[in-house]
Amino acid sequence: MGFVFIPLLHSWLATIIFDVILLGSFVIGLSLFIRAHHNTDGKPLDWIRRGIIALITVIMSLGPTVLVSNSTQATNGTDVFFAVDITGSMAVKDATYGSDTKITRINAAKDAIKGLMSMYSGANFAAVSFGASADLAVPPTSDVSAMNNWLNDLQVEPTAVSNGTLLSEPVNTLLTAMQTVHKEHPNNIIVLYYISDGNETSKQTLQSFSSLRQFVDAGAALGVGSTDGGKIPYVTATMMNSSDYGTNWIVDPTTHKDAISKEDPKALEQIADQFGGTSLMLSSTSTVKKLSADTSHTYLVRQTKRKHMQRNIAVWPYAIVLVILCLWELGVDLYRQRRFQ
Repeated sequence: MGFVFIPLLHSWLATIIFDVILLGSFVIGLSLFIRAHHNTDGKPLDWIRRGIIALITVIMSLGPTVLVSNSTQATNGTDVFFAVDITGSMAVKDATYGSDTKITRINAAKDAIKGLMSMYSGANFAAVSFGASADLAVPPTSDVSAMNNWLNDLQVEPTAVSNGTLLSEPVNTLLTAMQTVHKEHPNNIIVLYYISDGNETSKQTLQSFSSLRQFVDAGAALGVGSTDGGKIPYVTATMMNSSDYGTNWIVDPTTHKDAISKEDPKALEQIADQFGGTSLMLSSTSTVKKLSADTSHTYLVRQTKRKHMQRNIAVWPYAIVLVILCLWELGVDLYRQRRFQ
């Protein structure tokens, strides 16, 4: 708690001019009374009262204000980013999610995203898909239908356009999007879910995810597939909306046999460590529900206490005294006027 003065006229110059005129008028009136007090019906008590009125008016004009420290609770928003691998290896049908049924890795990723979205009710969602390039498919939005439309259309990219899997392909796209969110909503919580099989096949240099750590408050790298692996189907543009990628397999040029893609948990663990998250290999017994206690519930809603100073202008006690003195002054004047009538 503190005490300050904030002028009621919203200007120190105007307040000072007003107070000088008021006090100057009082001094002039008092001087005239002292010189001619024998020829007037005025009393010294009248000028004492008027002096108090002038003094109180000056104090009120200065705006005595009490500063009170208050704390309020603010609920931060949450922005959940999904980075999903759509390279050809995500078409391998060796993944499981919540059951023993074999499904493609891309479908396991989609099931995981649906589960995560249900854990973040009311959050903003953003989606980045990466293969030959990274694309911000859904900018941060609270529109769940936009995310569902993206999920329904999410498929692996055609083999003909694939350049292999570069696990760090989405880093720059994520970084730019997160910078924008942080600039517009600096108090928001940012959560990142990176979903891939971790199978690095590109010859390009892998970029670190550590640049995202400054923005990411929580998250996880989720692995889909199996360490036993499976054959990679040859995906054409006509198969984009099909759940069956056929039986044409990609051939490994070094062995001249069907190429085998295996989930790489260590690569995913390293990625998670770089951006400050955890890692989880999804399977028939391991789903995103395992993340709920550690990740979702902790960061979905975060309440923070913020202190601010509240200004309470304390003029009312002076105003009460001023009204009483003015009524006294008025009563005395009326009494004297009637006495001399």
